[in-house]
Amino acid sequence: MEALVNAVSEFLAAIFTRFGYIGRTRRRAHIQEDLALLEEIRKSEAYGPESGTAGYLHDHINREVADYSGIELAHKRKIPWGTVALSIPIGLAFAYVTYKIVDDGFAWFSLLPGSVAAFFLIGGLGILFTGDDSEEQDSTKTSVD
Repeated sequence: MEALVNAVSEFLAAIFTRFGYIGRTRRRAHIQEDLALLEEIRKSEAYGPESGTAGYLHDHINREVADYSGIELAHKRKIPWGTVALSIPIGLAFAYVTYKIVDDGFAWFSLLPGSVAAFFLIGGLGILFTGDDSEEQDSTKTSVD
């Protein structure tokens, strides 16, 4: 019975740790340790203050402090799901039409729906994988003007 209780408690502890309810160390302690390490790296003759290692650690500390304080450093990409959901089915429909035209043999007029299919599929997949940066471009236009 004792082994069953121990197994269940270890299982629950693993689940709670995974979801962050228990076992999390304080971020400030990690930041203080990283700052001490950064100071040692900057004093070191092997690395120095201008080394890439010091720069990477400095950036890591900046991200940790921003996460701790709730500041968003990087712009998260937004995926316009409506555009993706519309462009991919349209592209697939035109690709099917092209397939049916070319099924009996190549015909020159199959290039028209094939090019439209390629346009919609490549555009939809491109937006899906890269996101939309139109808001970012609008903000740079207003800041420059």
